[in-house]
Amino acid sequence: MRRIRAVLAVAAAVLAALGAGQAAAGAVITPNAAAFAHIDASGFTLDPESTAASYQGLVGRLEQDSRIRTTTLDAVLGSGVVRTGTWPLCHTTHLSTTYTPSGFCWDHDDDTTDYWVPQGVTGSGDASSTGYVDGKRLVAASWHAPSDAFARVSIADFTKPSAGVPYHHLLLVEPYVDASGQPNFRSVQNVHADGLMWYGNRLFLATGTRLQVFSLDHVWQTGTSGTNAGNVGLYPDGAYARWHAWALPMIAEYRTVWGPNGGWVSCASASGTTPCLNSISLAPDRRSFVTAEYYSAAAAGGRVIRWPLVDTTTGLPETGVVHATEAYVSPIWHMQGAATDGTAFYLTGDCPGTPPSGTDPNDWVCIHKALPDQAPHVLTQGPPLTQNLSYWPQTGELWGINERINTTAGARVVFKIYPNA
Repeated sequence: MRRIRAVLAVAAAVLAALGAGQAAAGAVITPNAAAFAHIDASGFTLDPESTAASYQGLVGRLEQDSRIRTTTLDAVLGSGVVRTGTWPLCHTTHLSTTYTPSGFCWDHDDDTTDYWVPQGVTGSGDASSTGYVDGKRLVAASWHAPSDAFARVSIADFTKPSAGVPYHHLLLVEPYVDASGQPNFRSVQNVHADGLMWYGNRLFLATGTRLQVFSLDHVWQTGTSGTNAGNVGLYPDGAYARWHAWALPMIAEYRTVWGPNGGWVSCASASGTTPCLNSISLAPDRRSFVTAEYYSAAAAGGRVIRWPLVDTTTGLPETGVVHATEAYVSPIWHMQGAATDGTAFYLTGDCPGTPPSGTDPNDWVCIHKALPDQAPHVLTQGPPLTQNLSYWPQTGELWGINERINTTAGARVVFKIYPNA
């Protein structure tokens, strides 16, 4: 999301008037009178504009091409093309021990790169009502590249973390018709990959005005060597996904607003009826999901919106226009992620009060807990630049991810806590 906060020096002083609850030991916390308040949701919509039929038709045509080799998620997870994360948590997280924090770190390259930046988190606790996919506990994360030129997801096997956490990267791609009139695929276009949600065999990527849907029924094995290995698409000698061994095609796209001829239109945080979709998470009822928007101003006002997930057969929200069912305005400054356990909401964003002397302001992040129409309180501090959240009702785990860049030692974790401990 839109980060490294230039306004923090001003915001820290003002935030002393906003506080909430209790954070980590030594934190300066003041009462917060502002509520996580209901607002009118009737103007918020997600419109697919018939994209599902178009994209799925192109996927079907592409899979008739001998250069496209389809495979399964289980085959990906069992392949030898693998990276291995480390367990337990390898960096300072600031998470309170009250909530039994655990999780894993990426391998050294992914921990320290400034090219790929992690954003969204989801997993088998969302994908399946059992909490397992193919008998495994899986965690998925979204990443964006500079200038939003590329986006990918990583799927990690957390079934036996003490033995290591193997994971795999899949490039997100968009089917299209090329200049010769033939189906092809390319990297998803101008996508700042933010929140990620997994439902059934679908992955939902929240990115500004757009909610893009990818299908795990259509995993493509792609070439990783040769002249075209750094390209994306079909070439005479095969299919490629920019050095990734797998590609995942988009099968539908919803938008909060469509421009002329399907063009892109900017979203508007904190006002109007074209909210930004920066975070997404499944609700425990498995019939709805919530999105949240990041508001970069030195003020509160980002909105959290609930949407229905009514078509459980296709795994899509609806084949037509989706109307929001509930919405809130958040008092949390620079809100990044939002999730719900069915009663309370968990929100990531700035900590209230002034950071302790010597603290990097980008480390001053908190996980807040809020009941509807009540003031939030701080549950715990979080890892630096914590982004999205995902609540798994089978286990009571709240999963999170952070994006902090440290090209020398790393600073990234994928974590879980038990917020109702």
